[in-house]
Amino acid sequence: MRLLFFLFSSLLMFGCSSGVSVSLPEKFEDTPEDTVGYLTGSLSATTHGPSSGEGLVTTLYFRQSGDNEIITLVNDSDDYDYNTGFMRGQLFSIALPPGKYELFCVGFKGSNGNKRIISKSRDDLGLEFTISPSQVTYIGQFITSSLVAKSKLWNQEYPSGYGVITYNEANERDKALFYERHPNLIGFDFDYQKLAERDSQVVSAKSN
Repeated sequence: MRLLFFLFSSLLMFGCSSGVSVSLPEKFEDTPEDTVGYLTGSLSATTHGPSSGEGLVTTLYFRQSGDNEIITLVNDSDDYDYNTGFMRGQLFSIALPPGKYELFCVGFKGSNGNKRIISKSRDDLGLEFTISPSQVTYIGQFITSSLVAKSKLWNQEYPSGYGVITYNEANERDKALFYERHPNLIGFDFDYQKLAERDSQVVSAKSN
């Protein structure tokens, strides 16, 4: 797999924020440009209190149905396309071959102040969506927060190093951002495909 960084471009594999990187199977590079569809959404982090997600690196794991090769999206939270005052984040965009895909796992890297913690959700989330030629598929907004621990000594809450993702959508904001970044795709339909109920959460399940 080749690591491709998101740049402001209209290449086959493209993105729209310096704070997000994507890793794609090399075989996708052979996809004819006139047959691809576009996946987009946003990765955000809460910014206040001990539950702030700013100290976590979040990874979304995707795969095409029937294929074990993995697509990863990583948000390092250092750069952002929007800031609401209580969260900030980045838009992501990927050109993909048409077909059925799933978000099957979410990963986190963080720290509890004493040690580095790497954790993941379960790996069978099965959140499915479809990529269609010459169409933009929007899968919503993923908001990272930290799970909170409490110090017995100081009686204070602090980030545990483990994460939780809250799922919802910011369709109008992200649609405007997408077409601002990619004006050559303005004629393409923007299709919101809901992966789960609003405010559904995915929590760290194990530590590696």
